[in-house]
This record gives sequence, C-alpha cells and structure tokens, in this order.
Amino acid sequence: MRPFGAARGLVLAGALTLVLGACSSGNGDGAAEGATPSGNDGATSGGDCAEAAELTGPIEDRGTEEASGGAVTLDASEFAFSPTCVEATNGETLEVTVTNGGSALHNLSVDSLGIDEDVQAGETISVEVTLPDSGSLPFVCKYHVSNGMQGAFLIG
Repeated sequence: MRPFGAARGLVLAGALTLVLGACSSGNGDGAAEGATPSGNDGATSGGDCAEAAELTGPIEDRGTEEASGGAVTLDASEFAFSPTCVEATNGETLEVTVTNGGSALHNLSVDSLGIDEDVQAGETISVEVTLPDSGSLPFVCKYHVSNGMQGAFLIG
C-alpha cells in the first residue's frame, strides 16, 4: 500500500499531463502541429536574425530575406515564420502576405501597430505594415510565440 503522499503525487502528475496536453493543442480552432517544433528539439535563442532584431525568448530562426517591391511573403508553419527576419527600408509600407503551411491556426501580431490577424491552416492573408524610421519591428504568432514563432522586420 502506498503512503497518501505518493498517491497524491501521482494524481497531481496525471492532472499536469492533461493540462499540458490541452495547452499544446493550439487554441482549439485547429489541429495541433505537435508539442515541439518539427525538426527541432526546442527553439533556440541564438542566430543572426534574433541578435539583429534583439528578440528575446525562444526563436526558431529560419533565416533572413530582403523585402522586394514593397512586398514580402511569410510562411507560417511548424512553429516558425520563414523567413524569420525581413530586411526593409525605413518608413516603407510593406504588403505582408502570410501563408499558413501548417495544420494549426496561426497568427500575425505586431503589437506596436495594433495588427492581430489569424490565418487558418492552408489559408493566406495579406496585411499592410508601415515600418518605423529605424531599428526593428518584431512580430509573433500569438498562439505559438512560446514555441519560438517570432521574427522581425529589420529596418535600415
């Protein structure tokens, strides 16, 4: 027979497993992509993009591209934006197209500009983003930022 404390610990561990399982499934509007980024055992904090944009926390760095003709396309899937960083001109207004290539609901949020747009699995959205005069402008998927789904527009 187990002591009461050991049984209580097992009950708490089981409850924690259920809670964590529910949290990893996204927001309930779509199927989960999994608890960990695909092809990555955990998002990292390093990378040229993260350093240039002064991003904090986990980041799944999928490289940097230059905006072309006032437009850029971001792929939102597998708990990352690809590209993760976008080089652009100061004060430019970019047409940002976000394609959700994953199976879960994703999002493009730019807090400082009040942008908060969902993109369903297999769908595409377009958002106009007016860049500041200098520095960087971070963006995230509000549903998966804790998994490293963030990036930035690098101004200069």
